[in-house]
Formats: sequence, structure tokens, C-alpha cells
Amino acid sequence: MITLVHGTFAPDAAWTRPDSALSTSLQKAGCHVTRFVWSGRNSHRARAAAAHGLAEHLRQQLIEHPRARHWVIAHSHGGNVALHAANQLRTGRGGAAPVTTVTLATPFLHARARRIAGWPLFVIALFGVLLLSSASATAVAGPRTPADAALVLGGGVFAAILALCAVGAGLHRRSLGPGWRSRLISAVHAPTARPDEVVVIRAAGDEASGLLAAGQFVGWLSAAATRLLTNLWFWTILIGLPQLAIVVATLVGHGGRMAFNLLIYGFTTPGLVVVAVVAAMAGSAVVFGIDGPFAGLVASCSAEAAPPGTATLLQLEPRPSATRSGLAHSSLYNDEQVICYILSAIRRSPRT
Repeated sequence: MITLVHGTFAPDAAWTRPDSALSTSLQKAGCHVTRFVWSGRNSHRARAAAAHGLAEHLRQQLIEHPRARHWVIAHSHGGNVALHAANQLRTGRGGAAPVTTVTLATPFLHARARRIAGWPLFVIALFGVLLLSSASATAVAGPRTPADAALVLGGGVFAAILALCAVGAGLHRRSLGPGWRSRLISAVHAPTARPDEVVVIRAAGDEASGLLAAGQFVGWLSAAATRLLTNLWFWTILIGLPQLAIVVATLVGHGGRMAFNLLIYGFTTPGLVVVAVVAAMAGSAVVFGIDGPFAGLVASCSAEAAPPGTATLLQLEPRPSATRSGLAHSSLYNDEQVICYILSAIRRSPRT
């Protein structure tokens, strides 16, 4: 029994149809092939809902065909959906998944809890409010200097990030409550793989690899920024220097307007730093969907080439440019080598 699962934005993917190269080869080998269709939306919530739906689909298949060996072949983010569905099926089965999952060019999501609480959270909230207030007042009065323009821009970015977080909270409103942080991280983080249950197939030169690399870099920046936010010396220096400058300006007789400007920009500078840090967090998470920034509040997310644990890996060799056709990311399900490998693995399984 084979279930095909499409990736993001592809609910009508041609490779999952009965007449595709993969489906035809599987049917000729005596396999019963079905397809699972989900929304294909790029969000944590959509993938979690799809995982529940796929788990129910597989449970029904297991009831109808209890003696068959069950496989799921999933492309791109469909692989994350399939892994979570298989993990849900482990309950009551001695810790073993009743299906084997084959992933094609999947960016496996990893989530690690953020540790921002107490005074760092208070500082973020305080300067966030000050930044929004100062930026709003400056925007109404009209920016007169480059510093004013930077202030308004920073406030706008911070407001946009807050709006994205609010949208994400709205999408996950039904799951909010005691323990929601842990539940959200568990729903995002890829389950631990086992070599006899998960086969990972990747293509060299996958176009998505560039995006993954960029996301990794931004994710690293986000993690570094998080550590910066929790550093007491950093905030002491950032807040203390402008105040020292105000005292010096007053003592040397440049009080009044200069001291006022130093006070304003001295307190909005930390706000701009907050914007930069939160923007890094949101930037590293927005590629995972519209609710990515909301999840990014409690977890540092990244897309990796492999899931946690130990999976069987097939890495295709790079192809000469003269023999390439189409995108590497979207050609695995039509690749003859991949199809032969999947058929061989199915034939070797104890039950077909």
C-alpha cells in the first residue's frame, strides 16, 4: 500500500496522479497506490492539520489492509507532514511506526526553545513601546532628519512584526493554553527518524538548498541576537552611554535642546536594536509560513537536510548541465534512479 503526499502549493501535483511515471511504475510492480491531498499552505498550522489528516487516512488503510506493508512517499514539506503522521501512529504500537516514509527533497524542520524571560522580556516590551510611541509622534509631526526617518522606519518594521505575530496567534488560538509552548515546538520539530522507517532522498544542486542556506544564516543571526538580548552588560552599556552623554552635555553647558535630543535618541536607540533583533527572529521564521514569526517567539526554527535521529539516505550525484531538465527540487519523483531505488526497497520489505 503506497500513499503519495504532495508538497507546498501543489495539491494537484502531477506526480501524484495515476498516470505519472512513479505511480505507473508502482502499479506495475503490484502496489496499490493512493494519494493524500492537503491544503498545501505554507504554515505550521496547515502542516499540523495535514499530519492529523494523513494519520487518519493511514489508520483507515491499516484497518482495510492489515497484512500489507504500508509506505508513504512525500515530496518537499509533505515529508514533514508524513513524519508527524507516522509519529502519531506510533502510539500503542510499541514505539514502532507501522509505515515506512520516503521523503523527496524535504527541508526537515528543527525547533529549539528560546530562553527569553524575566528582565530581557521586560526590556524588549519597554523599549518596544517607547519605539512605537516615538515613531508615531515623529511620523505625525513629519520626519525632519535622517535620524527621524530611521526612527519611523524602525517603528514601522516593529509594528509589521507585531501584526504577523498577532496573525499567527489567531491561527493557533484553539491550541493556546497551559503548555502551548511545548505543544507548538513539538508540532514544528521533526520527529526522530529510524533507519528502518525513514528513507531520505536528496538531489545535488537542489534549488531549495540556497534558500535553506540563507535561512540557516539568518537563523544563526537570530540565535546570536537572542543571546545578546539576555546579556546584562550589553543593555547596561547601551542604556548607560546615552545617559552619560546627557550628563556630560549638561555639565559643559550644552543642556536644553541638546540634552533633550540626547534623551530622545538615547532611549530610542535601544528600541531600534530591539527591532533589529526581533526582525532577525521573524526573518528566520517567515519562510516557514505566515505563522512562522509567532512560532519564532518561543522557538528558534531552522530547515535541515536530515531529520533528527538516523535515517537511510540516498544522495544523488550531480548531473552534467547538458543532461539536466527542469528543477532538481521537482524532478526526483520522475528520476529513473529514484524510482528504481524505491521499487527495490519495497521489494526487499518483508511484506508488500
